[in-house]
Amino acid sequence: MKILLDAMGGDNAPEATIKGAVNAINEIKAEVILIGKQGIIEAKVKEFYGKTLSEISPRLSIKNATETIEMEDGPTDSIKHKKDSSMVVGFNMLKKGEGDVFISAGNSGALLAGATLLVGRIRGIDRPAMAGTEPSNPILPAVLQLARPK
Repeated sequence: MKILLDAMGGDNAPEATIKGAVNAINEIKAEVILIGKQGIIEAKVKEFYGKTLSEISPRLSIKNATETIEMEDGPTDSIKHKKDSSMVVGFNMLKKGEGDVFISAGNSGALLAGATLLVGRIRGIDRPAMAGTEPSNPILPAVLQLARPK
């Protein structure tokens, strides 16, 4: 399984998402791709662990995205105009089959807009699903999981 993780989404990003991914990698049998500003992610990983992501685990990597969608951004406009945001890059990777699930704690409206506009719906499903997880989840306290359209 390949998990696409919006490293820039959420109130405590990217610190919380990086730490969550590193903590989770030893508990799950999956590859985790952190999506976001590569320079910032690399600097934070070095600050927290004194290593690169690949030194921590070969199943951790980064996909660069130069923009972020902020909590105050309008959902549809941000999806349409911030083409290199971590969220839009993640959705496009999911749609192309470059990952099995996309997880973000970012702007909820933009997540739902992106799920609908970029990934699309599965036949017979009217809306994308948002799922909350128990506090002990090793990746994030809130997730958006999307199945790839068939």
